[in-house]
Amino acid sequence: MNKINISKCPSCGVVNMQEADENRINCVQCGANLSLVINNRSGLKKFLRVALVLVLLSSATFYYVSNKAEEVLQEMTEPLKTSVAPSVSINKSINAIPKLKSNTMTIGNEQFKQSQAKQDIDELRVLSSVSAKKQNKGQFWIVTIENQTTKTITRPRVMLKLLNKKNEKIESYTAWAKLETLPAGETTSILIDLPKVPEQEFHTEITAQSSQASLYDKAQQTLAIQDFDVSVLDEAQTQFQLKGTAYNPHNYQVDFVEIIAIAKDQQGQVVGYAKAYATTTNIKANQTSSFTLIANKYLVKTPYSWTLSALARAH
Repeated sequence: MNKINISKCPSCGVVNMQEADENRINCVQCGANLSLVINNRSGLKKFLRVALVLVLLSSATFYYVSNKAEEVLQEMTEPLKTSVAPSVSINKSINAIPKLKSNTMTIGNEQFKQSQAKQDIDELRVLSSVSAKKQNKGQFWIVTIENQTTKTITRPRVMLKLLNKKNEKIESYTAWAKLETLPAGETTSILIDLPKVPEQEFHTEITAQSSQASLYDKAQQTLAIQDFDVSVLDEAQTQFQLKGTAYNPHNYQVDFVEIIAIAKDQQGQVVGYAKAYATTTNIKANQTSSFTLIANKYLVKTPYSWTLSALARAH
């Protein structure tokens, strides 16, 4: 047995220890009774236990690895029991090589073209594009596109790219038409409104695109515009008010009724755009709702005529 020297009480920290007997001391402050003897046997027992555990683990690992190696060696030396593909003589014709059956579907060129047609940007053609700057350093574009195909397309949209002098892209924007489906041969106008444009000089590139219909699409409903009146609100003819009535011809209620107004010049070119919700956004079957639009924000020049449409969702 070995003795240790304790000069400071581990309980209260006071340096005032008093010898109680040959192997123990007391703390005068807190009365703690401390042993001065180190039991070496206890440490030796712990060491022997750890050593024994390591020996047992090593033996078990060696036994497992030895048996596994023997099994692998037996498998490598035994003849293969699985079926082997028939060999082909090198002198035979290439047609004699066994052909594997496949479940792969073969698509002809015509089928491939049809499957890709719904995502081909050539489906849509940009008919016209007008633009004007806004007072807050922004700018807007009104782009009119046409469906050139013989079928109805979904989600018509345009992508606007701003390019620098080196024809490098500065920024790009995508805007969707309010009309979610566009029948063959029909046109629609899309508003692109940028709150801020680059200060550097740029030019634009506009392309039209469409998407494939989804099973989860909820069909958009078209309502009828029964009548509307147009009033000029200022002498400069830059502000207009359009008031009219939208009629629900369906045998069910429609919700979120939105009125879209397209302004055109004498040549039929689109020069303005406005939108607003109907006074009653939920219109019951065969019922009507009034609406009022103020058109002053997206006008390139004084319009000659207006075309209105009403869109909604089935209740």
